[in-house]
Amino acid sequence: MTREEINHVARFLKKLSILAALLFVFDRGIGLFLQYLYEKDPPPDIKAFNHVMNTPLEDVYIFGSSKAAHGYVSNVFADTLGLTCFNAGREQTNILYADVVMSEMLRKHSPKLVILDITAKETVAHNMEASKLILANLMIPHITTDTSFLRIGKELFPKEVFAARVSMLQRYNSQVLPLLLGTKKNRFEENGYLPIHGTKIEGEIPAFQDKGESYDTTAKDYFEHFVTMLQAKNVKLVIIQSPYYVQKFTTSPSLAALMPIIKKYNVEYLDYSFDPEFFRKDYFYDNVHLNDKGAHAFSARLASDLKKDFEKNDPAVLNKSQTARQ
Repeated sequence: MTREEINHVARFLKKLSILAALLFVFDRGIGLFLQYLYEKDPPPDIKAFNHVMNTPLEDVYIFGSSKAAHGYVSNVFADTLGLTCFNAGREQTNILYADVVMSEMLRKHSPKLVILDITAKETVAHNMEASKLILANLMIPHITTDTSFLRIGKELFPKEVFAARVSMLQRYNSQVLPLLLGTKKNRFEENGYLPIHGTKIEGEIPAFQDKGESYDTTAKDYFEHFVTMLQAKNVKLVIIQSPYYVQKFTTSPSLAALMPIIKKYNVEYLDYSFDPEFFRKDYFYDNVHLNDKGAHAFSARLASDLKKDFEKNDPAVLNKSQTARQ
């Protein structure tokens, strides 16, 4: 190699080093700013997640997808059952998310009652992937300080864990807009419940659509683990299908996969999918999600049904013994 070529390589390496240093400074500078915002005033979704994972105190927890988050009014259950309640449902998730979060919760706290809302698409493959992404977004900011989150991350989203270790900015990548712009969601103050208002339903009632969906066979394993770990802790579990506003169907590949597990472990299962009391357009925001009006009506009915059942068959569930969230 000639002296000129050596000088050329040296200049290139120098420029590369300067660029790397600038990128490092930029990453740390913006990352530290986002960390400051995150720790000073976390978005409501983060507050709710951190509460469930780190400081769970309530007697009753509600789990499930967006149907759970928007359809179960925590305060209605608390008032009816006389027990503290928190809605831990999460949009764009399925049983994988519920199983991971519940596994960590039980290390710190055993509630008296868990309500799990399952959907007719519970085991769809893209719901499994979405659950991993949601968990990654919520856990990555803590990946360097929380050994439990690190353990979960290495198992479910190792690439994201590696990126977060290299880049501080990457840890808060999914939180940039909520941190800078804020959010109108009032989730934590509503004990986890996420109300949606009005309706956007138009035209005829559609048929349930699951054509072209692929299904993840591991979902039923997560479901069975969710059931058995609660039973091992003597936590009462009730599994619910909440109302739909679509043409009536009786089953789906997901339900067909999960129902044998429900029967095997003799889990209480209540199906309100097409209960005529709730099959009303004004109760739904869209064909799957109850609006605030419908959620209050459904929650009142379900809470009442549960109270009657517990008073008759399992009165110990209604004995308040936990500490309310301050």
